[in-house]
Amino acid sequence: PGAQFLRISGMAVQTLFSCQQFRWIDAVNPAVAEMERLASDFQLNAFLLRDSLDPGHLPKYERSGDRHFLILRYYAHSFDRKMGSIQELTDKIVLFYSDDFLLTLHKAEVGFLKVLQKNLEQAKNCGSVTELLTKIVWQVLASFSDPAARLDEQVDFYEARVMVKKSTSDLMEALYYIKRQATLVHKVLLLTLEPIHHIYIREGEEAFLQDVKDEHLKMQTLYSGMIDEVNNLLNLSLSFAAQRTNDVMRVLTIFSVFFMPLTFVVGIYGMNFHYMPELDEHWGYPAVLGLMALMTVLTYLYFKTKKWL
Repeated sequence: PGAQFLRISGMAVQTLFSCQQFRWIDAVNPAVAEMERLASDFQLNAFLLRDSLDPGHLPKYERSGDRHFLILRYYAHSFDRKMGSIQELTDKIVLFYSDDFLLTLHKAEVGFLKVLQKNLEQAKNCGSVTELLTKIVWQVLASFSDPAARLDEQVDFYEARVMVKKSTSDLMEALYYIKRQATLVHKVLLLTLEPIHHIYIREGEEAFLQDVKDEHLKMQTLYSGMIDEVNNLLNLSLSFAAQRTNDVMRVLTIFSVFFMPLTFVVGIYGMNFHYMPELDEHWGYPAVLGLMALMTVLTYLYFKTKKWL
């Protein structure tokens, strides 16, 4: 095995790995003319090539003769970028392959490809194209693992705040962004299921594909559970907010009920009619005060009997 570098119209097309069984060619951010040159060299379908040039294309699988075509998306979000769509959260990697070659195309450098190249160079047996393909797909799925762990830590942090009833608008906003990121990744994982099911595997390599399916199920379960957990936290936070509102309204209602009969009595004696017998009596004022006190006590006893206090 050995590595070599070629140049086509200024683009570095690197043969990452070459052995008797197959060649692995990698192209970073190729232009349209350069893609057409690659399509001619490897006899690639023009329509599939057009799909590979679309930066926002979602995961898919197609086949043209003995050429297989996969589009996958791996996690590539950085905090200085806005997270509004799948395209802003992930980057695309395109794979063309047959029995004797694997062509990978991507816009930016991909770290796990270099790791796989190094592992191949150190291995005594270079394996096959499909074995390398399944390793790349596994790495694509594994790129969502660390983000899942970080999101899970954030969920635990905000769960503690919700349970101690420290719900604020900032907390709701943070939970919303966690949910949105988990939902976008979950959609990518669902769309990735089709390419995984259509990967062509040689006899005896079923274990490699099973590892990929297990990793996909693991990631899908993690993000699906995270979405459910965030939804529960959002609902719980809204329930606590509604409970606090109900408590405030309960206190205000109690105060209004206490003052309602008192206001009624005050309203009657505030009408200033001349012929009101209580106005001319010496006991009129203390009698009304006593009546108001009695009404307050009776209201309090009624509330205690109903266990509203």
